[in-house]
Amino acid sequence: MKSTLIIFAIAIGFVFAGTTNAQTQVVFTKGTTEKTMTITVKPKDMNTYALNVKSGQVINVSVSGDIAISKTNEFPVIGLNLANGEEGTDEWQDGEGYLSVLTGRDGKFVVSINNSDRKRSRTFKIKFSVTNNREDYQGGTSTDQ
Repeated sequence: MKSTLIIFAIAIGFVFAGTTNAQTQVVFTKGTTEKTMTITVKPKDMNTYALNVKSGQVINVSVSGDIAISKTNEFPVIGLNLANGEEGTDEWQDGEGYLSVLTGRDGKFVVSINNSDRKRSRTFKIKFSVTNNREDYQGGTSTDQ
């Protein structure tokens, strides 16, 4: 029984280590506040990207290109999500081809990009930008924190 628990603990450790290492760090060129990349997401897969920002900054992420509407559902096959947002601290809004985050804390923010297509990879452009202007937040009325 004891050896089963040890093997289980090691397996869980590998799962969490793999998830943490799978994030691609988004680094801006010196003097810039945005970066555009061409990426590919495999069928039924997810890519994750991490940005380090300060409280009160706005992160905007947008995608363009091969994010077509699914033939079986009425939504794009490429979806954006804030993977580690904290309710009551951070504010975020996602929609068709965009994610906007008003940060309420300093730290690493993880954005996931999902491909719900079962058969083919999708290649598209993704743009990350970070500003200090709260008016750049695209998600309704923001509150001062």
